[in-house]
Amino acid sequence: MKTQLIITLIVFFYAVAVQAQERRIQENGKTFLIHVVEKGETIFSLSKTYSVEQKELLNANPDLIFGLKTGQELKIPVSEVQQKEASHSESVASVQPEELPAFKTYKVKRRDGLHFIAKEFNVAVDDILKYNPQLEENGLERGQTLLIPDANDLKRIRESKREQRALVEEEASGSQKHKVEGDETLYSISKKYNRPIADLVKANPQVKDGLRIGMELTIPEATFSAGQVMRPAGGFFTHLVESGETFWSLERRYNVSRDVLEKYNPALEQGLQAGLRIRVPVSHETPDIQVEPVNEAAFNKHTVGSGETLYSLSNQYNVNIAAIKKSNPMLGYRGLMAGETILIPKQADAEPELETKTQPAITTDREEEHSQRGFDRKEYTLQISAMERPEGCRPNLRSSSEKFDVALLLPLYLEANDTINRVRMTKEEMLMDEDFMDKVQNPDDLPEDTFLVRDQEIIYPRSENFVHFYEGVLLAVDSLKRAGMNVQLHVFDTNQEQAAVDSIIRLDMFRKMDLIIGPVYPELQDPVASFANFNRIPIVSPLSASGNFESSNPWYFKINPTKDYLVRETANYIGEEYFNKNLIVLQMGEYKHLPEATLVNLCREKFFSAGFYEADRDVRFHEYNFTAEGYWGLRRILSKTRENVFIIPSATEAQVSVAVSNINSLAEDFPVTLIGLSNFQRYNSIQPEYFHQSNMHLLSPYFIDYRAPLTNRFIRNFRSNFAAEPNQFSFQGYDVAFYFMSALFQYGKEFADCLPYHHVELTQAEFYFDKVSRNGGYMNRGLFVLNYQKNFEIAVDGLKGIPSLLLTEH
Repeated sequence: MKTQLIITLIVFFYAVAVQAQERRIQENGKTFLIHVVEKGETIFSLSKTYSVEQKELLNANPDLIFGLKTGQELKIPVSEVQQKEASHSESVASVQPEELPAFKTYKVKRRDGLHFIAKEFNVAVDDILKYNPQLEENGLERGQTLLIPDANDLKRIRESKREQRALVEEEASGSQKHKVEGDETLYSISKKYNRPIADLVKANPQVKDGLRIGMELTIPEATFSAGQVMRPAGGFFTHLVESGETFWSLERRYNVSRDVLEKYNPALEQGLQAGLRIRVPVSHETPDIQVEPVNEAAFNKHTVGSGETLYSLSNQYNVNIAAIKKSNPMLGYRGLMAGETILIPKQADAEPELETKTQPAITTDREEEHSQRGFDRKEYTLQISAMERPEGCRPNLRSSSEKFDVALLLPLYLEANDTINRVRMTKEEMLMDEDFMDKVQNPDDLPEDTFLVRDQEIIYPRSENFVHFYEGVLLAVDSLKRAGMNVQLHVFDTNQEQAAVDSIIRLDMFRKMDLIIGPVYPELQDPVASFANFNRIPIVSPLSASGNFESSNPWYFKINPTKDYLVRETANYIGEEYFNKNLIVLQMGEYKHLPEATLVNLCREKFFSAGFYEADRDVRFHEYNFTAEGYWGLRRILSKTRENVFIIPSATEAQVSVAVSNINSLAEDFPVTLIGLSNFQRYNSIQPEYFHQSNMHLLSPYFIDYRAPLTNRFIRNFRSNFAAEPNQFSFQGYDVAFYFMSALFQYGKEFADCLPYHHVELTQAEFYFDKVSRNGGYMNRGLFVLNYQKNFEIAVDGLKGIPSLLLTEH
């Protein structure tokens, strides 16, 4: 009787929990849905979730003027969410309580332990914890009564679940069943399931005698032709989970939700674990790409076997992974699938000569412009058809009557600049200054002291780079005005003071802004970012990679990618290009606490967990302590026949300088490649020729090609307007302003969803903004692969972080 009562209570509370999701109230004849605020939610995200205007939420919840609080109950007008409610009710109605096993009860004795009780009843400790959640917090207590699930009943329920999962997977595996109806023919069935007639006949020999109504056919798993992505129901590929990956990053990469991943990978219910191989179903969102080789003799056609990876194929055919991906663009969006046929270039440096079976790509002069940077887009991406633009992302230049207001917040230190050009002098000093006295008509009228204004203005040092940024912005505004944009730039001096920023956002005019650029420093961005979020104004962080506002603010755009992202993309680059080389982690000091430690860990995972290590036991991965073992010990682990690839996990310029100097010496006797980080370029104590002689490669968000026509036009305009030479801040100001203002001009204030289709000529960057979290903002992921060549030039070997399909759309 007691057992039945406990089970009844479990089911009762489960039902109450489900019903709680549908709580409603009536007030003044209106119906409201009650929503309990969760951590990270914003008024904007709630208005989007429930399709309610923010003003409606404010009217129903006046306290919102003081901000959201976790746990706060909000009233959501039902009239605005009928469609949302309907789908929600259907999902709740479909929820069925978990099937419960039969239970026994057990009274805890003084010396009892969970393992003893579990063994006594032939169940797992987790089974006891699941149905006795109080044990997680309080532990075992003498005299308490436990619910013990019946072992046989548990086994029955688990077998039933396995059968259901097997049925789901069989349904999705491609081996489907079809019952012949009416006047169906083999041809119509082959078209319906996108399977060749020959495959249908092979899987169903009985059809040789003809089709009969009611006959059950087996629909075989889809096969793939060379270079073609088909969309079989239930096609799977394998993904190796890396350290730091999240369900969100997998969802963004493969267009597959967490629920679906857990459905096919039960181990994921315990979370993502590095080194875990998971099955990922091909999403219908995966681009449908069909290519055929122009010269078939230049390729091997390889049918992918079970367990094969890009690493093993790269080693087998002596072709790097990037070349395989070029020839098979679908591999930029998913992994290999057993049974498909892919193209392998016969020469490692061969240019993939391919053509698409869809309409040709859009090309513009911009492609020629970028060839001046030392690379051609055709070298690393196929000319496939342009992506279909959503209707709202068709370029639509506004008329000149539509005005756009843009705020620029920079620490210009105007007062300091004004003061530095005024020198206080006594009357005697003035009388002795010939230049000053030439301007004075009556010396007797001079006061006892005054200011001498310098003939040549001096810029306050702390503001110099920001003045350059501002001047770059002015050139971008000028270009857009000549293109027909009616834009008004409002410049505010933050003076790097919180009080100045607080006063700026209280101005009435600030609420009318269409775009905010700045502040520069993250410690001053909080009030502006909150203001922009509430008023739905795009805000751009133009220079700093720190701060974390993009994680929860959907209107926030970060230009400089974070150190963590740079490190991870560098590890991916090493994994693809150098996984079968001799990798040396050159330790110059303790680094485990640094972000660079992530680079070492990810490289280690790629070398030993990517499937190549099993195929080649000669994989070399060294972690060498240079401080303890010195230069000559380092020589002993290098190879004269295999490329020696160095990474230096250090954050100090002195340590990197010593390491690069020694690698430079080793380059005389061994083939070496140094994989640097973007901050290496700022180390002035390192002679630039050392980077070139060490064959350094690094990923950087910026590269200025002084041979490019756009760069030269910009420099001429800058000199003409400001009588000075531009620096990197000048180029950055132009790129940031031109990119976002032109997006505002073409798509309006809500341009975020259109940025994947927004490509404009920039002087030193390739912007690709991607969401960092489900309810968050955006970060630029575009990186150049820079190659410091031995002829003392810097070449661009390609781009990382930008989906290849985007690169063909201009």
